Amino acid sequence: MAMALIWILVLTSAGVIVVSLRRPEGAYQYPFLAAATFLGFIAPQLPAFAEDPFFAEGAVARTAAFATLCLLGCVLGWHLPRPSASTRRPWCFDEHKLLAVAAGLSLIGAYFYMKINNLPYDIKFSIYTGLPVVYIFFARLMPYGFAIALICFARRPSLPGLGVVAFDLVVYADRILVHGRRSEAADFVFLIALALWFQRRLAAPRLLSILFVLGAALALTSTGDYRSVTTARDPSPWSALLKIDVAANFEHLLAYGGEEVRNAINRMETVRTTEAYDFGLSHWNATAFNYVPAQLLGTHFKESLMVSLDGQIARDYAPHPGTTETGLTDAFASFSYLGALKFVLLAYLMRRLYDAAMRGSTACQIVYALSLSPSMHAITHHTQWPYSNWIHIGLFLLPALLLARTRTDEVRPAAATVPFSS
Repeated sequence: MAMALIWILVLTSAGVIVVSLRRPEGAYQYPFLAAATFLGFIAPQLPAFAEDPFFAEGAVARTAAFATLCLLGCVLGWHLPRPSASTRRPWCFDEHKLLAVAAGLSLIGAYFYMKINNLPYDIKFSIYTGLPVVYIFFARLMPYGFAIALICFARRPSLPGLGVVAFDLVVYADRILVHGRRSEAADFVFLIALALWFQRRLAAPRLLSILFVLGAALALTSTGDYRSVTTARDPSPWSALLKIDVAANFEHLLAYGGEEVRNAINRMETVRTTEAYDFGLSHWNATAFNYVPAQLLGTHFKESLMVSLDGQIARDYAPHPGTTETGLTDAFASFSYLGALKFVLLAYLMRRLYDAAMRGSTACQIVYALSLSPSMHAITHHTQWPYSNWIHIGLFLLPALLLARTRTDEVRPAAATVPFSS
């Protein structure tokens, strides 16, 4: 039964990918990316556990079935009926102000990335607490500047826009090539691709999109090996990267399974047994954890805001350091199988953003592009990721965009204004 349900997950994911690519722009829509994530990250970790006697009977089958249900939720949410387009008067942004905002955000973010790079080795490559968390919090401003600059440059190439983009490329090169950061790599690809799509209606060929999915699935299993070369205390020659056997790493994953899905199976089975469902309170806890600064308000106050979720974790549960529990876990822990509705809601919100972006909303173009990587993290990490991302955007990006807003009745050259539907 478990293998049959795993195959259903694989075939459903592949089917959604194929249907999404009926049009080239389908590769930029959430159902395609969700299916690619399930196919490339979740599905390969499952087969090795199908006959594992250490799991409770039916646990693997239930996990595979729930994964398929969550994927279908992503498709359903994307295609739900939506309200008619807003008739409110559109806003306009001054292009020069937008580029100034982009430069400011990029400089602030790059400064904090530099602070991260200057941390002692043992802190830099460990689980962050304290001051490094603050650095990461503000370093996230750099992608905002990159996204704004790309939108402006794709619409009308200019030297100031090129300068901001080039500056950000240096930071991305360090984060991706040296530190092997997958989330930054995904952001980098999505921001460029969507700037070209929203402003120029240029979409990647279908074959390239398929190759990207397959390549990402293979590369995910070798990220650890890549980082061990590029971030070693005693630097290894970059030629050592050529010795990484990507195919062998993927075969090992298929043969022995992955720690993330192992965590998900164990956690989901514990919650199913204890029925300790949190009914969405995990999102409150995650928001308090991410946005209440213990350095300023105290650890005791921060912990007092969080709700105890007893019974969701077994006493012998010991996840491998650095691994996640996937978004399947918190979705199931909230509402059992109805937790798939979390993905329905996420996909619905992503579609609303996409529709507004396609109607010419500059802000929604930026926010949608910045939301794609977190929305994939909703599957691989926790469903709170995109919502935490939107809170951060609301705190920093939207106020910055307001600085670049201009009244539509002001007289200015057409090339200097960028339309935005609020």
